[in-house]
Amino acid sequence: MNADDSPNKFALAEGFREDVNSAPADERVYRVALGLYDPAGVTTVAERASCAPDTARRHLKRLADIGVVEVVSETPLTYTRNESYFEWRQRNRLENRSLSDLQELLSELTTREREFRDQFGVNAPDKVDALEHADFDDVETVWLDLSEWQTVRERIARLEEVRQQRATESASDGEPA
Repeated sequence: MNADDSPNKFALAEGFREDVNSAPADERVYRVALGLYDPAGVTTVAERASCAPDTARRHLKRLADIGVVEVVSETPLTYTRNESYFEWRQRNRLENRSLSDLQELLSELTTREREFRDQFGVNAPDKVDALEHADFDDVETVWLDLSEWQTVRERIARLEEVRQQRATESASDGEPA
């Protein structure tokens, strides 16, 4: 990354922040909920979504009712992102895509996965010591790359699940797999 890239990244982040702040409260709470990988209380969500705690509580309850978030504890009331909901949603989206679209996506993902293997010289992101691949200034960039690599691997696994499901359904319908 060169020095010329930094201002553009900050400008994009500022633009995103402005878009989020101009969105209705329910959408702001939803966007915050999407990032709740660790449990967070209603007040924290309200602060991140720039809304009143009662507003955040009402929208979080609705999101919990439909499965987007889960209640982690009642006292204090804390929520976290429901990973199984997002996995289900992603599988449904993949199931609705054509076989050629899935093959194209798989090709893109496997190419990206191969690039990560070459970049880090190992077969999996959990085998990487981030400090060996970056100066202390760049360790966050390595972590982001490793996170992306893990996401790529998860998407490949989901594609394989969809392929297997389609093969099973075709076999049970009497069609060749």
